[in-house]
Amino acid sequence: MKKLPIVFFLFIMMSAVCSGICSYRCAEGKIAYDVNNALNLALVEMPNDIVTADTIRCYRNHLTIPELKDTASIAMRIVHQGNRQKTEMIAEANCDFTTVFLLSDQRASGTLVFVGILWMIGSLWYMRRCRPALLGQGQAYGGIVYANGQFTTISGEPIRLTPMQHSFLEMFMASETHSLSKQEICDRLWPKKPDASDTLYTLVRRIRPIIEANSNLKIESDRGKDYSLKIK
Repeated sequence: MKKLPIVFFLFIMMSAVCSGICSYRCAEGKIAYDVNNALNLALVEMPNDIVTADTIRCYRNHLTIPELKDTASIAMRIVHQGNRQKTEMIAEANCDFTTVFLLSDQRASGTLVFVGILWMIGSLWYMRRCRPALLGQGQAYGGIVYANGQFTTISGEPIRLTPMQHSFLEMFMASETHSLSKQEICDRLWPKKPDASDTLYTLVRRIRPIIEANSNLKIESDRGKDYSLKIK
């Protein structure tokens, strides 16, 4: 359920993109039809195989899309028919992406984008409004929330930790300075182990990427004597 706002937002944006592409292709089809129809009408009035200024003028007069009247042209193309070659006239719109886009009806895609933005703004507002209740029940530091014995991100996603990693991070959250000495950590986590330096090093190495991936925090070490949980 927590991912539903993002999934719905992505669905709306994808729908907007698909709608925009469909409208763009439709505009391309209308342009192709207009130039080909104008050429056919021009050839009826001026049935010859030579393109002159009068032919182009007549061709452009039959165009129904005003934006094409200054760019559309007629070109000669050689067509191979068996062992023979034939020259025929083809209509060219010569319009760029911007012209086609402006000629396309993007109202549907624009509406979907607007709805998507409103949805995301509303979702963010709702999450910000509801989070204080969660934060008030526990502790929050650098994007990590500790409440009811569980660590979560500020958005409410649970942070997956091993029991030892959970206890280690719990010690940092319980400390007012968010700093711990090496001896304090070893005595708490491995009270029966004479030298837990290597075990502590491995624990820190494995939990660092988890903390950095789910918050704005990082673990800093002071020559291996003290460890601090600091904001990046």
